[in-house]
Amino acid sequence: MKIWMLKLLAVLVLAAAGAAAQTPTQTPPAGDAAAGKKLFVSLGCWTCHGYEGQGGAGPRIAPRPLPRAAFTTYVRRPSERMPNYPERLVSDAELGHIHAYLQSRPMPPPIASIPLLQP
Repeated sequence: MKIWMLKLLAVLVLAAAGAAAQTPTQTPPAGDAAAGKKLFVSLGCWTCHGYEGQGGAGPRIAPRPLPRAAFTTYVRRPSERMPNYPERLVSDAELGHIHAYLQSRPMPPPIASIPLLQP
């Protein structure tokens, strides 16, 4: 198994453990997808992940991003080529907006519905 997969698994396990330890009053408020789109563009996330989060130089992160706690953890301390984004650059609330934007993206069409991809 590749090292990056092990690191991602570790992040997900730690995030799940942290989420399980939270009480319902600690659940972060839902983000604003419109504000998240502006942040996604202004912070340059689109340059690697595409305007819709569909992937490119970076992996696909929409329309089903990691759970919010794991997403925040990964953005703060990524294990791959992605730069880290400490809280002084992007707040937890702003990450919540970006997460809401990614969740709001529609599913891509099925491959079978794209004529150019048919044999």
